[in-house]
This record gives sequence, C-alpha cells and structure tokens, in this order.
Amino acid sequence: MAPWYTFWTRSMDIAWGAPQVITKRLTMMNAPWPWPAATVLESQRMVWEKTLAASQAWWSTWLAMWPHLMQAPDKLWRPSARNTQHWVRTANRAMLPYSSTVNANVKRLGKAR
Repeated sequence: MAPWYTFWTRSMDIAWGAPQVITKRLTMMNAPWPWPAATVLESQRMVWEKTLAASQAWWSTWLAMWPHLMQAPDKLWRPSARNTQHWVRTANRAMLPYSSTVNANVKRLGKAR
C-alpha cells in the first residue's frame, strides 16, 4: 500500500474507533459505586493500553529515525520527495500501535454487550 494511503487509513481507524471505545468505557464507568469487577479491570486496562501504545510509538519513531540521523542528518530535513516518503512511513509506524489497539478494542467491546 502507498504510504499516504496507509497513513490515511490508520488516521480514519483512530478517528472512527476511538469515540466508540470512549463511549463504551464511559458507559461502563457511569455505573453506580461500587463498580463491578469488569469495569475496574477495564479502567486499569485503559491506562495500561495508553502507556504501552505511547511507548511503542516512541520506539518505532526512534528506530525509524536512527539510521537516517547517523548517515546524513543534514539531508534528512531538506524538502524532497524521498524525505516526504520517509516521514510518512515514520508517521505510519508511530500510529500503528494506536490504530491496532483501537481496532482491537472496538471488536472486544463490541462483543461485550
């Protein structure tokens, strides 16, 4: 797939799926206190998923950048078609953990109710 199309697809997955996941989680957390065990586990899972996705995005960006920074860092910032493709691929790698997590949550929370 073309890098721009992949970028667009992942952006749309997040834009479409995140509100659904947020709505379902907030609906679960709107229950009166004390929360059921499933709601407590879901709230803890939410925090861990965000932390893990942020870490994966950071490392994927760093690993995509590292070889280019070591070879010719001054050329990396110059506008060119090659650099644009590189930056789009880097953004795709950074968005992949978020996109896949949102898609998995949409499927998992959709089956829950």
